Amino acid sequence: MNSLWRPPLPGPQPIPRGLSLGLSLGLLSVAVPASAAEPGPLDIPRLQAQLTLGAPAAGQAADLLMVEAELRPTNPHLQYNAGVAAYAARRWEDALVAFDRVETLGHSRLADLARFQRGNAEYQLGVEARSANLDETISRWRAALEAYQSVLKVRPDDERSRANSAFVRDRLLELLLEEARKSAREAEQPTKTPGQRIPDLRNAHEKFSDARQLSPENSEASQGESQSRDRLAEALKQEGLKNVQSPLGLKSSRREPRLPQVDASKLEAGVAQLEESKDLRPGDPEVEEALKKAKDRLADAKVKQAETFLALEEQIPITKEKLALLRMAREQIDQALEQSPKHQEAQSTGEEIDRRMAQIHEDEGDFQEQQASFSQLEQQAMQLSQALDHFQQAAELRPNQPRLQAKQDQAGQKLAQTLDKLADKLMQSPGGQEPMESKAARLEGAEQALNELQSLQPSDRTAQRAEQVGKELDGLRQMLADKGKGTGENQGEGDPRNGLQPMPGAPQWMAPPLDGPPRIQQPGAKGQAPKGAGRNPRDY
Repeated sequence: MNSLWRPPLPGPQPIPRGLSLGLSLGLLSVAVPASAAEPGPLDIPRLQAQLTLGAPAAGQAADLLMVEAELRPTNPHLQYNAGVAAYAARRWEDALVAFDRVETLGHSRLADLARFQRGNAEYQLGVEARSANLDETISRWRAALEAYQSVLKVRPDDERSRANSAFVRDRLLELLLEEARKSAREAEQPTKTPGQRIPDLRNAHEKFSDARQLSPENSEASQGESQSRDRLAEALKQEGLKNVQSPLGLKSSRREPRLPQVDASKLEAGVAQLEESKDLRPGDPEVEEALKKAKDRLADAKVKQAETFLALEEQIPITKEKLALLRMAREQIDQALEQSPKHQEAQSTGEEIDRRMAQIHEDEGDFQEQQASFSQLEQQAMQLSQALDHFQQAAELRPNQPRLQAKQDQAGQKLAQTLDKLADKLMQSPGGQEPMESKAARLEGAEQALNELQSLQPSDRTAQRAEQVGKELDGLRQMLADKGKGTGENQGEGDPRNGLQPMPGAPQWMAPPLDGPPRIQQPGAKGQAPKGAGRNPRDY
């Protein structure tokens, strides 16, 4: 190792006593064989001398070493030297990258040195960020401590890491206490309301808590954490009591003026504040009693909102809109039961919502099944698939109903028969000269029909037909891909299926029915399913 270099801290600040920022930052000798294909060995003493001169000489050395490091990425000594030079040039982020590379190259001693220097670089980044972003400074100094500790785990006798860890820990502790005091003073201003004090008190409590974790023996940190916790709990209590007593209002959307909603935002905020106060200072009977009443009141508001949706649902003729509103009502009931699990009105209203949703699904399933009797095969498959889906959702909402199970089984049998016939039809050539694109689209429809059939009623015959169609499709797709390469078409995505147009209606067999967000003012047709909707009866 050559002579050691001690870098200055940013600005006029002198090197702090006790922080070994320069120790072990000397460049290391790098054994690099000279050849016609590679540059010759680096002149380490000359580069070391450049680093001691400061900018711009240090920057020139850093540029050279960074280039060499990129040319020889597996040389740990060179990566380490590149990090040292970047540090000397005050390029802290570049130094971190280089030191991280050293740790991946399997040289244990250099890896320990790199971790130590990484801690130094993190410290310097924290110093630079302090005036603009205090949170980043705290984060960087924590990272520096972690880097030093990682060295001490492997080398407990490393005095440099131990000294730097103690120095940065003291600086971080001082910073946390300073910020905590500042926030505590801000909260004491007499003109502030309890609600305005909460952010300052929360920040003070957080910083005092962090300081106590960093230094459990520090009396100011321990006392500050206790005092700020009590003050924050009291402010949250006062603001929460005020918010839970606020009157409820109504809010409406310009897009959906017929969709009134209960405005319980202040009540919800008050419940959250009382809960936080209770967590900070358990055992306050006034908070516990107020919180129980507030939760019951919030549950009442959620039930009222659900009943509003229920009343509106009765006035709407469009099935998908009815289901959307009922799902919204169901969500309100779920939220009410989260606040008050034994809320009787919420339980009974939830049962009514489930009953109505199940009846709508059953009626729509009956309608789709009846319509399928008068449709062509492709349309039959779509309608029976939707009928089956409706019956399944009705059965989920109203379990143990033999009638629904029988309808589900019947729709499944009809759908399986229809898919079997449709697959046979699509597997047969219509005769004449059929373009490859049309044939591929026809076989894609057959493949989809067979896959759906196999999921409903698995059989060897269906599996064999699906395999046969799949092999034929693969050949067609390859021919279409070759054709596209030859003509310059269908390029860009690299997918042989680009440009194929599936048979109209075929992709809709597995489409879920009638699930989508409510559009109360939008006209629609009965049985029309929105694209891309989910099957979950609670989704809207």
